[in-house]
Amino acid sequence: MAERQIQMAALIDKLTKAGHVGNNRGLDIFADCDDAILEYVLPHCKVDQLMYVEECSKSKGRDLSPITDMLWKKFYEREFGVEKANDVVQRMRQNKVIFKWKALYEAKKKEATEAENKAIDRVRKLYEKENERKQKRQVKVCTFVPPSSNNKKRGCIEVSNMKKGNLMKKARKEFLDCREVKDFAAVNRIALQRKRHAPSLLIK
Repeated sequence: MAERQIQMAALIDKLTKAGHVGNNRGLDIFADCDDAILEYVLPHCKVDQLMYVEECSKSKGRDLSPITDMLWKKFYEREFGVEKANDVVQRMRQNKVIFKWKALYEAKKKEATEAENKAIDRVRKLYEKENERKQKRQVKVCTFVPPSSNNKKRGCIEVSNMKKGNLMKKARKEFLDCREVKDFAAVNRIALQRKRHAPSLLIK
């Protein structure tokens, strides 16, 4: 009895280590274990481990479904929900058919994967459509058209005339502000005033 417990503990430890490293090689030894040991050890398997052990046993002509069927039902309930599993049981009773839970699990897994792929594809199309709509709403950048040679020439002439006008204004201001011009203007004003008053002096 103690020897059997040690053997089962060693097998469980082997399952745990295989799960950690992600390598199921070496689990083929379970195909040679008796049913009592498998009933105790296999509940510790993960999905891929249980599938691997069953495949190894099948290759040796051994069917483990009487032991593993309820384990697959637990995997079904764990992944898809107890309510879904109960619905399957109800439909099988109504239709008076019985399917192995491994086959039901694989069929449901495939269905879920296909539904997930369709959902991803639908989201991707919606994203592409929204991205296209945003791109259409973006402001278009206008292309800069350089001015023609005629416009450039006219612009240069206008600038040149403006500069000449400013220079003339400055020169005129400097000319009017110089002392000689101011003195000359003062002499002219005095002479003009004397000329205006001359007739009145003659009359007196």
